[in-house]
Amino acid sequence: MRYSGFSLAAVAASAFLIIGLSSAVEAIASCNPATCVHPACVCPSLKPPKGLDPKLVPQFVTLTFDDAVQGPTVPVADALMKPHVNPNRCPIKATWFAQTIYSDYSLIQQWYANGNEVADHTMNHVGTPPPEEIIGNRKSINAFSGIPFANMNGFRAPFLNYSDNTFQILGQEKFLYDSSTAAVPTDAYWPYTLDNGLANDCWNGICEKAISIPGMWEIPMHAIMDSELATAIPHSMDVQLDGSADVVGGWLRTNFDRHYNGDRAPFGIFLHPVHVGNAVQLYNDFFESILLKPDVWFVTNQQLLEWMKNPVPASQLADQPYMKCTLPMVGKEICNGMDDTKSGAIDKGVLETCNFVAGPWSTCYGCPKTMPSVADPVPERVTAAGQVGFRTPVPVTCAMEWWDPVAAQCLCQSSNCTFQDTAVPVNKATPGTGSGSSSTTGSKPSSHSGAVQTYGAWAAGMGGLAAIAAGLVQLL
Repeated sequence: MRYSGFSLAAVAASAFLIIGLSSAVEAIASCNPATCVHPACVCPSLKPPKGLDPKLVPQFVTLTFDDAVQGPTVPVADALMKPHVNPNRCPIKATWFAQTIYSDYSLIQQWYANGNEVADHTMNHVGTPPPEEIIGNRKSINAFSGIPFANMNGFRAPFLNYSDNTFQILGQEKFLYDSSTAAVPTDAYWPYTLDNGLANDCWNGICEKAISIPGMWEIPMHAIMDSELATAIPHSMDVQLDGSADVVGGWLRTNFDRHYNGDRAPFGIFLHPVHVGNAVQLYNDFFESILLKPDVWFVTNQQLLEWMKNPVPASQLADQPYMKCTLPMVGKEICNGMDDTKSGAIDKGVLETCNFVAGPWSTCYGCPKTMPSVADPVPERVTAAGQVGFRTPVPVTCAMEWWDPVAAQCLCQSSNCTFQDTAVPVNKATPGTGSGSSSTTGSKPSSHSGAVQTYGAWAAGMGGLAAIAAGLVQLL
């Protein structure tokens, strides 16, 4: 099964499904629970981990976006996320599989600084990508967005086109997870590790390949089925393209109910922002309706895997550190992708704009002499180290949110770093609602503080920071 908005009619033929199911059964049989011990190793399963009762586990919803992070696409994500909060009153978070081409590095940084996840989608949106496309993308985003390699550890293949070699590259580069494989109800597994190979999307023979990557996770992309019949057609990315709002809304509700009333495997919404169009209301209505249930939580893929490693009942999820929402109280405007002074503008006057033929983009970490490329993902900066105006990269001793690249100063010293709880009141009668915020003192963050701020200021700063003109045709 492959790409977007794909009505998967061509691959949903019963013969393919039978072949896929047979291969999946073989893959599961090869995973021995006696030697595959949680959490280091997790076998493919339709059931929640550790034998938890499905009625007690959270119903996770993963919202993901693919392709360029740019002026025209970030507001689309904002429109889908801003109205909604989780049961603990924290704004919902999402995962963006970002590419180098056409992206604005400052917007990638802002997305991450707001507590969301950034994952790898290759430099030039190349399906079945060679190593340099995957490796170069992480290098460029790290260099020009300041995001640590350790926190850019997920991957999705462009066009959902991958091979067994793709997984070997990811294993060699120590990625935490892949999320490129499709799944229908018969192989809609909870996330599992690849110690014993793939167990879903088997119709193409991938499950018969000798893939063994101990500890690396696969997060299947569960398809939206358009009926409950045996002839149902699965739809994956951009399902809003495959029918009217009423029809697609019905599909979403029916499929969500199957997850929620069944084994509660994570429910995914997979989007290309350029394809959302007038479906914003469709998704907002759907999100609002499912969040009325107190045990429904929107999470990033990284948060989902944190739970998989140590699964707890829904009643305990709000207490988990990875589900908190706090904002570093830096006290001055620095180039970290956040509105530190609460002036309504992001990093005013501290970003650098880099002009290239493919379009301008902004960064906190100094413009390169040439556009990042597969041959040279981190080109030499225009202003070199030791020269006036040099932007110092984030050191391993400081988190990006606290690092001032202009002054070369970490504003989080020792363990005395102050955070503000940014949870907001919920205007509906669900458990855990209420108002108030508090300041707490926490330890110095090692990589990502989980900072979340209200999106109003973030969106307000988009106009002047857009890396690509609104009319630019984006790779899909």
